[in-house]
Amino acid sequence: MTARATSIQTMGILLAGSHPWTNSAFDSLLPRTLLPVGHRPLISYGLAWMHREGIRDVAVCGNRETRLLNERLERHVPRGLTVSYHEDPMPRGAAGSARDAAATSQADTFVIADATLIPNIDLHELLSKHHETGACVTVVVHSDSVNPGCVARRAPSGIYVFSRRALDTVPARGFCDIKEELIPRLHAAGERILAFDAGEEMPRVLDVSTYLAANEWMVERLVSNNEVRDGYVKTGEPLVHRDAFVADDAALIGPVLVEAGARILSNAVVVGPTSIGRDATIESGVVVSRSVIWRRSTIANGATVDRCVVADDGVIEAGTQTFQRIVTAELESELAIDWVEAEAVLRPKEPVLGLAARFGRFVFGTSSPRSAAAQ
Repeated sequence: MTARATSIQTMGILLAGSHPWTNSAFDSLLPRTLLPVGHRPLISYGLAWMHREGIRDVAVCGNRETRLLNERLERHVPRGLTVSYHEDPMPRGAAGSARDAAATSQADTFVIADATLIPNIDLHELLSKHHETGACVTVVVHSDSVNPGCVARRAPSGIYVFSRRALDTVPARGFCDIKEELIPRLHAAGERILAFDAGEEMPRVLDVSTYLAANEWMVERLVSNNEVRDGYVKTGEPLVHRDAFVADDAALIGPVLVEAGARILSNAVVVGPTSIGRDATIESGVVVSRSVIWRRSTIANGATVDRCVVADDGVIEAGTQTFQRIVTAELESELAIDWVEAEAVLRPKEPVLGLAARFGRFVFGTSSPRSAAAQ
């Protein structure tokens, strides 16, 4: 399948209509699809994935947040990709939203993906299998073994390929889900439903644990990739923007991503996987490990931060020790969270004291990798 044929015949649909599940600090940050992962909105990875296969028309289906999606995504839309935004006045469900978006296109094939995940499969192979088999729907699945030693079941990953005839069966009004309603109905009608095995589960953001895991996965992927992002310099493992400042005696250990305008001051230690956002400040003597630091935030002198999300303009006070928490600018102090490990995605935690022992040698006497911006 050529890129030209794909662009003419295939439309992409990203399902971004998520709703807060709880009143937690995490769900109050941003819509999940806009959470920064590797310094980019989560949903932008789905756009780039579709664009690489030659898809040139993508519909983003949201709810009340389509204006915010448009504003935040504008600078992350690949050149040559047309993105339209569709807002349902009433809940339509995943199948209903996809059907409404498809009605605006002449395409006969639709790649539908949940915008809370980072697609990591070969889209060309997926589309080829769909067309070769004449499937009505192709469901991307992954192995999902809950207990060791048990036979793994295959669960939907959140990516589908639909032929137009499948979406044409969705009612023009009312709620219709893909997994619970549409696919069982098509199967009962004798339509061919194909399972495409993706192997392992793809990174997906459902809560704070999976958010941190997705960011770690992306940071590790970026720093190990030979194609360095524009404006960044790679020395050793850290990937630091040219417009960031890293003090000569600061230590960046492991996969660390530092955005433009960030400042990492004297004797600070940053242990990856960690991302430091635009214009953030890591002050002297700070230790930051396995965390996501957003824009314009400040970690003050001598503070220790481990497994935390520090949102835009958040401040960690000097000398404090902050573990497994969310910190926002609106709150005077950090909020404790209900920390649930996603064992299939997150690596086992290493005690903070163990981390201190590991990077102590870097602070006292051993040089650490730094970007050219620090030299």
